[in-house]
Amino acid sequence: MGEISLPRVIVKAVFEDIKFKCQMCGSCCHHKRPLEFDDLVPMELLREFCEKSNLINLTEKDVTAIAKRTGRKPAEFMDTLYDYDGCFVKVREGGSKVILDLPVMKSKADTTCIFYEEGCKIYSVRPKACRLFPFRVEEETASNGDTLLNISYNPTCPGIGKGEIVDQRKLEKLVAELFLQRTLDISPQVQRLMASGAISAKAGIYRTLPGKRAKDPLL
Repeated sequence: MGEISLPRVIVKAVFEDIKFKCQMCGSCCHHKRPLEFDDLVPMELLREFCEKSNLINLTEKDVTAIAKRTGRKPAEFMDTLYDYDGCFVKVREGGSKVILDLPVMKSKADTTCIFYEEGCKIYSVRPKACRLFPFRVEEETASNGDTLLNISYNPTCPGIGKGEIVDQRKLEKLVAELFLQRTLDISPQVQRLMASGAISAKAGIYRTLPGKRAKDPLL
């Protein structure tokens, strides 16, 4: 019997040597929620959605660390489309819709992060997504099934070109850790739902856009 080759996850910085030093300007602490997208974003629009938004996605570890540091309940500092119950995966319409309701950081009325006040108030436990900025990840699937996580950067960030040359290996390690944590958050929930027969074989997958409007009590 021949060997089975499983898909790999490959993380790679796709830029030449650049310098970066945070200027503490707070530009990355403003959250954009593009209004042209519905509450449920289908996978085929996800790349465009990510390019037009800069929401701070939170892992379960992020949520736990921030709650411990601030003494706040998760619902006080994070947004989800549905009421948060610890489960990031929702199934609707008889299993035909699988919805990834990933928590994001709440914003104030001026779009700044709820913890931004002349600087970050939770800097020591800031989410990995915050630590990543101004670098961003574009995910694609190779012809052999491998997942490619290509790291680029936001050229409009005023810190680009200043300071020391970025250590690409450390950056790749951070992205790999973030991807692994997100996988650990989601995969067991999906597997349980599939094992129970709750998910249809032809189900569509959607990401939510939390915080664009007040929660609907019927959701």
